[in-house]
Amino acid sequence: MNAQGIYPADFADMCKDSAGEPYQPSNGTEGDIFRSVWCEQCARDKHLNGEKDWDLCDESETCQIVLMTMAYSVGDKDYPKEWQYGKDGQPCCTAFVAVGTPIPPLPDENTIDMFETQPDQPAQEVDK
Repeated sequence: MNAQGIYPADFADMCKDSAGEPYQPSNGTEGDIFRSVWCEQCARDKHLNGEKDWDLCDESETCQIVLMTMAYSVGDKDYPKEWQYGKDGQPCCTAFVAVGTPIPPLPDENTIDMFETQPDQPAQEVDK
């Protein structure tokens, strides 16, 4: 995860109680700062990170998270869960992938993981 914060340390300390809650920039300047720290350093959007011109990108090369944060408000069910306050009180993107790192797929919230082992439960053996 990106270690650089966008807030001064004393303000981030005041936001620690918001850890895990949705984050939305309060104004355009804050949004520009967030995008420069997170989106422009992320492999998920080839336009924002400077790898390609917008006209040359297909949908898989642009980050839908950025677009969704502009289309919805924090209280909307479709607002991206990836933009949130971190444990340190700094806004972050949980889908961040550093440029040059392979991009894992985003989790699909509509499909359950049938093979996931719960952390507090041992895997069940299958009878043969």
